[in-house]
Amino acid sequence: MKIIANQFKANETFKFIRQGLDLTQEELAKSIEASKSSIEKYEYGTNNFSFETLLKIANKHNLNIIIESKKVK
Repeated sequence: MKIIANQFKANETFKFIRQGLDLTQEELAKSIEASKSSIEKYEYGTNNFSFETLLKIANKHNLNIIIESKKVK
C-alpha cells in the first residue's frame, strides 16, 4: 500500500491506512491499545492523531512511513 499523504487531509489518510489494512475501527483500536472512539474521531477529523500513533500502527502492522522531499522541476 502506498499513500501519498500530502494529497489528502490527515483524517482521510488515517482512514485509508486502516482500510488498506482491512481492519475495522475496533480492530485497529485494539491493535494499538486505543479506544474505538479515538479512531472514529481521528477519521472524522474531530481529533488529531500524533506521529506516535502512526508509529504504533506502522510497527504493529509492519508498515513503512517514508518522508521524502518533493522533486523540484
